Amino acid sequence: METKNLLKAALSIMLFCSIILLDSCKKTLVAPVTPPTEVSNGAISLIGLKSDSGFAYKIGYHLPEVGDSDQQPTISTLRLFENGVELGPAHAVHNDIRRYGQGQFSHWGDVLIFSSSDNTNPLANGRKYTYTMK
Repeated sequence: METKNLLKAALSIMLFCSIILLDSCKKTLVAPVTPPTEVSNGAISLIGLKSDSGFAYKIGYHLPEVGDSDQQPTISTLRLFENGVELGPAHAVHNDIRRYGQGQFSHWGDVLIFSSSDNTNPLANGRKYTYTMK
């Protein structure tokens, strides 16, 4: 009988210790803290848009944030939309935009180089181009 009681006590202690250990291993779910950011958005005016050869079109454009550069080739937060559908990829190599198009774009300095989703001329396809930036 005493052995049974000792066994019960040992099992109780093991169970208690297991609960304590498991509880201390649980990770607390904490939502990541992100600083508030202001989002800019607007329509892209196509006034001054010119062919940059192939499927690429180029326009000097003053946007609220800085574009990519040799030193920071992916700093731009520009997201480009055609009739509300996001284009991309962003930060595309300019020759790839010219050669392949298909919605690729680059916000380089104060210049926007992009292609339409189906490689049509943005000046003639009747679509609206908009952007957002963080």
